[in-house]
Amino acid sequence: MSFLKKVFGKKDPVEEMRQFHARQDWAGVLNVSQRLDRSELNGPTQDEITSWENQAGDALATINLEEGSWAHKSGNLLRARDDYQLAAEQARSTPLRERAAQALAALERGEGPQQVAVADDGPAIHAGCNSSCSTQTGPAATTNEIGLDEESRLELLLATMTPELAERYLAAGPALRKAWLAVQDGEEEQALALLQEVPDTERDALFLFERGALMARGGQHDKAFQDLQAALIAEPGLFPAFDALVDVLMGAGQLDKLEETLKLNLAAGRFTGYCWARLAELHAQRREPEPALTAGLKALEEGFMDQGLILLCAQLLERAERFDDAEALLKRMPAGGCGGGVHPMLAEFWLRREQNLDPALESFKGALRQERDNPRWLLRIAQVYQAKGWRKEASEQVERLMRQGDLPDQFRREVKAMADRLQQN
Repeated sequence: MSFLKKVFGKKDPVEEMRQFHARQDWAGVLNVSQRLDRSELNGPTQDEITSWENQAGDALATINLEEGSWAHKSGNLLRARDDYQLAAEQARSTPLRERAAQALAALERGEGPQQVAVADDGPAIHAGCNSSCSTQTGPAATTNEIGLDEESRLELLLATMTPELAERYLAAGPALRKAWLAVQDGEEEQALALLQEVPDTERDALFLFERGALMARGGQHDKAFQDLQAALIAEPGLFPAFDALVDVLMGAGQLDKLEETLKLNLAAGRFTGYCWARLAELHAQRREPEPALTAGLKALEEGFMDQGLILLCAQLLERAERFDDAEALLKRMPAGGCGGGVHPMLAEFWLRREQNLDPALESFKGALRQERDNPRWLLRIAQVYQAKGWRKEASEQVERLMRQGDLPDQFRREVKAMADRLQQN
């Protein structure tokens, strides 16, 4: 894909950020910001960059909250957890951080998705995605605004796919290609109209998948199921169609049918890691911890190293008091998770066990540097100070937290409980 080299050639980072910001390519803004040496920039430029970063972070967080809410509503708890966690890491404004924290808390309590509110004056967001494209934003969300021709746009959008699937879209007929581009731009009604123009001779498994995925996003579960099932009959190994079918069954509440479908594909040796992971999710939703853990560990054994799955299994192991196994699993999380040291989820596990407090503290400080005054990390730092017996430092952090008038209820309760313990001591 030689075109990509032309688009992403070496440029001045500040000017590149400015162009990404003008196109509202929020992922591009944050990617470039990580390469900047701010020590070489003057004050006004640094302020401008900070403003871009804040806008980009909130825009991406909003998108991930919306995607997470849809996945949560559909019963795809692993994907919802990933999206909510991403939103929590990306959000710069306090209201968005609070919504991400509330969404995660609701997910952990087994409640339904929270309503995602977007401020009227928030950044404009252009995102259209189905199971065939990456859930991350960036070029896919904005290429319609760059002035590229259809072939170049298609090539750029397909860069996130597997080469085999990308080649199929490149080789598709013009009607299907235009419909797919409309999907990526969020023009779902237009996409459906364009799909009607696809000749009968070209209505293959890929066409059935795209139409079924659109029906699923519109809540037409029966029609979606028919198309997706037909796509899989024609091509049993078409994973995007299977992924979408699983979401449809989960969203329609057909859990017995879902379990049967997953087990049939396991017996056939198709998508084994994914099927075990979705079975784990299904059992967790049914409040069946033992089969959920068994299925989750099988998924990990199959190489399905999804971060949400790791966290789910680690939580189940911890609840079963298999602490060494939970710790070993959390150590698979990428080092440096949210800004330095071990992953914050491992650090939180250590804090609950009052172990390895020094590396846990460094992890929380790294996360705080990345997320800027996120109350979660301020609270965790205070709790480490308390566990280490540093009462003065812990009290200072608690006072700082209590001065924040917009703490999520979850954190406010924890802060109050900690303040009460410090007063008693």
